[in-house]
Amino acid sequence: MPHLLTAILLLAPVAQPTPSTPAQQYKALLKEYNPVSGGMRKAQTDLERKAAVERIGAYPSRFIALAEKHSQDPIAVVALTQAVQALGTTDSAAQMTWEMNGAHFPSDSNDETAGKLVALLLRDHVKSDRVGLVCDRMRYGYRLEFEKFLRAVLEENPHRDVEALTCLSLAQFLSNRLKMLQLARDRPDLARRFEVVFGKDYLPELQRRERAGLARQIEKLFERATQYDDVKAPHGDTIAEKAKTELYALRHLSVGKIAPDIEGPDQDGKQFKLSDNRGKVVLLYFWMEY
Repeated sequence: MPHLLTAILLLAPVAQPTPSTPAQQYKALLKEYNPVSGGMRKAQTDLERKAAVERIGAYPSRFIALAEKHSQDPIAVVALTQAVQALGTTDSAAQMTWEMNGAHFPSDSNDETAGKLVALLLRDHVKSDRVGLVCDRMRYGYRLEFEKFLRAVLEENPHRDVEALTCLSLAQFLSNRLKMLQLARDRPDLARRFEVVFGKDYLPELQRRERAGLARQIEKLFERATQYDDVKAPHGDTIAEKAKTELYALRHLSVGKIAPDIEGPDQDGKQFKLSDNRGKVVLLYFWMEY
């Protein structure tokens, strides 16, 4: 009998300990979220894509709840950073599903999650030296609420590295909003998609922005960011180098700007200059051989 009891005990599953510390709770939630966040890549049908969006969309509020519960713990800003990322993934997945399904589907993308997220960040972290990555993540986002936080950090945060990254991120965030405005103007059919994914007030709020004034703001922010040549960006280069690249594209590679001249041999070996075709509609095809 003792041998049998020992065997039963050995075969019994070992219960996993419940995460106790805030860091352990975050790690457990992140482990749960990671496979879900890639669900769109595996979805094959309309129903699968809809389900994937709904599964992903459940997580931003859970990261926010964790941060709110442990607001004085260092893990709070980490959880809020992940909430920004998860919210962006949700919005991107919702847009992708709308494009592929071509039909309305229920979505929580236009809920109050972004407002609550920004409220917590403004309350607890606007002057933190650890909030730079939050701002970096926001530059990819679609939520209009993010602008309020980015501007607050740029104005109030005392840390030069955070200020530099926020300046660049705000410029990129606003630049993306300007592109959305131009896209909505060129493709009126997108209005319905924006309403489904972001709510009925999203596009009207965006359209209240004066495009020329917004473009000037963006350029000034990029110009300001070129001053931070001593601050490293998260993904290589300095903040100044990245800002200079953005400024060059804004001033020379945008619609309506004069393209930089190029010169070289064409496919027949004849010397070619782009400026020789100014005023014409031309197709340039570049290729290379290995």
